[in-house]
Amino acid sequence: MRLDVAAVRKWWTAAGAIVLMAVVCQLSGRSRSELPALNGSGVAPLAYFTPLLVSSTVLYCLGRRAEHIERTAVVAVAVLDTACMTSVFTLCLAAGCITGFDTARNAMLLTCIGLLIAQVSNTASGSSAGMMLLIAGVVAGRGPAGSHAWWAVPLYPSDSVPAWALTAVLPAATGIRSATAHGKPWPPEP
Repeated sequence: MRLDVAAVRKWWTAAGAIVLMAVVCQLSGRSRSELPALNGSGVAPLAYFTPLLVSSTVLYCLGRRAEHIERTAVVAVAVLDTACMTSVFTLCLAAGCITGFDTARNAMLLTCIGLLIAQVSNTASGSSAGMMLLIAGVVAGRGPAGSHAWWAVPLYPSDSVPAWALTAVLPAATGIRSATAHGKPWPPEP
């Protein structure tokens, strides 16, 4: 079982991704980058895309399989995966003190969206969905006078109750989906 968590799934890389996210956010500070947008020029903090480090790493860990180990495991591997994902989300919230809680929220949000997409498609689609949401938020999600569209959740400030509510609902939806899909291989066969 230790082999599966450490060598096959490589969950330790998720902790490294969170540390890297915190370091990049700390080093970039308030630096901003101009990006093209539909209403002129979009400006995003350099740390805006750092949650992709965490979501891509979690999807990478879940995408690695060792069927011969998982079939003979005493503890169901899904239980270990759930415990590891819970610890990743806890570490993201702890890193929120350094990165800003909007970045921590976005890491959790993009991870859950990636998991939902990966369960119906594949891991690469799940990673791409998070990146596309971030890009769409910068390009088309901003309105006049600094407002943003209702669907551009990554742009919401860290004190936004609707953004946190959606982020809290998504892990439950992801867990319910994976509980009903037990017995099916992860990631789904193409």
